[in-house]
Amino acid sequence: MERSHPFIEVSISGRVVHAAFYTRLISATIRDETGQGADTLELVFDDSGNTIEIPEKGAKIEVRFGFKGTGVWKMGTFIYETASYSFDDGGERLTLRGKSAELRADLKEPISEHFDDATIGDVVEKLAKRHGYKFKVSDEYKTLKLNYTARTEQSVTDFLTRLADRYGALFSIKDEAFLFLARGSLAPLVIHKTDCIEGEFSVEPRPKYGKTAAGWFDRKKGKTIYEEHDTGLSGPVRRLRTTYPSQKEALKAAEAESKRLNRATGNGSIRIAGMPEMMADTPIVAIGFRAEFDGEWRAGAVEHRYDDTYTTSVQLEANEKGKK
Repeated sequence: MERSHPFIEVSISGRVVHAAFYTRLISATIRDETGQGADTLELVFDDSGNTIEIPEKGAKIEVRFGFKGTGVWKMGTFIYETASYSFDDGGERLTLRGKSAELRADLKEPISEHFDDATIGDVVEKLAKRHGYKFKVSDEYKTLKLNYTARTEQSVTDFLTRLADRYGALFSIKDEAFLFLARGSLAPLVIHKTDCIEGEFSVEPRPKYGKTAAGWFDRKKGKTIYEEHDTGLSGPVRRLRTTYPSQKEALKAAEAESKRLNRATGNGSIRIAGMPEMMADTPIVAIGFRAEFDGEWRAGAVEHRYDDTYTTSVQLEANEKGKK
């Protein structure tokens, strides 16, 4: 795919911005976070003459990146929050900042409730519809039964994030939808060393646990039974302190902890020519680096920056298989 002549398109409160916006724009930076971390936007302008109009508080800013003759990608919708002004011998600058438009006030309200004999799909659907959102749940979690789950003075985002962490999933809100997804649900992208402007990798095969174990209380036997999951590494058993209400939930918790430990075995970062389809949690296949660092990785936070050119910076983490 031809990726020359990058461009940016911006609209504020549904209106396409004036051409002067682009001539004064120094840089546009979008940071895409995994899970419930808020995506952010930063626009920096040459403010000589103070002609750039500051949006009204709460205005929606929609940003698209693309390449002439190739296509355009919607990078997100952001709520304008703050403006800052600075000057020095080099001139005057105005910086506008915003956060993803998904976190409405009602999503932050802490309440208490509980769910009996519901699936994760049931819980996500109920909460999404309550707040007027669409929803999507990965198949492996859609029918996973929860014997009893309590929400104690938590916002809906905090509660569903905690539930996702417990089962090794990711919860986020994108495009007015609750997303409760298995890690690695996105299509993988291949990155060759020749695609990279710069980068670094680190492999740290610790903590070295051979298995993880999570307990559940068997009422018939009157005791706690531990379910184990192999990490694929060599070492002792890591036993979780929480006691789960069922065997299935204990198995899922042990598996989630195993995957978390494996993700901690490697990290890195790369900067490449602009790739708007790169998102947080995208699986990455690295080719052409040292043999120890080639193979499967996962994108953590992703930063897209448009200035004199367009580049994408990616924080990397090992995937659930870990780096041996």
